[in-house]
Amino acid sequence: MSKSRYRPEHQRMLNDRRWMDTKRIVWQRANGLCEQCKAEGYVTAGVDCHHIIPFESGKTIQECERLCYDPNNCRLLCVPCHRKEHDMKGYHKRENVEARREQRMTRWKERISRMGTSNDNKT
Repeated sequence: MSKSRYRPEHQRMLNDRRWMDTKRIVWQRANGLCEQCKAEGYVTAGVDCHHIIPFESGKTIQECERLCYDPNNCRLLCVPCHRKEHDMKGYHKRENVEARREQRMTRWKERISRMGTSNDNKT
C-alpha cells in the first residue's frame, strides 16, 4: 500500500461521496475535456480534477471542506497540464513543503495552547 501525501483528515475528504459528486460536476461542465488545453485551442481528454486553491490550505476542517467540494474551485485537466500546474505553483518544492509543515505546526500549537487556557478556566 502506498503512502498518501495527504493528512488523514484530508484523505477522508477525498474518499467522501461529496468529492465524487464534485468531480462529476466538474467533468460534466468541461464535457470531459482538459480546460487548459481547450483554452489553448487543443482537444485533450481531461482526467484529473485540480483544485485551483489547494483545499489543504484551509485553516479549519470546514474551510478545507468548502475548498475541496466547491466545483468552482476545480478544473478538469489532462495529466501533463496538471503536472505543469503543480510545477508552476511550486507545490512540491522543498521550501514550500517545509513552509506548509511549519504553518500546520504553528496552528497545532495555537490549538493546544487554547485548549490549555480553556481547562484553566474550569478550575
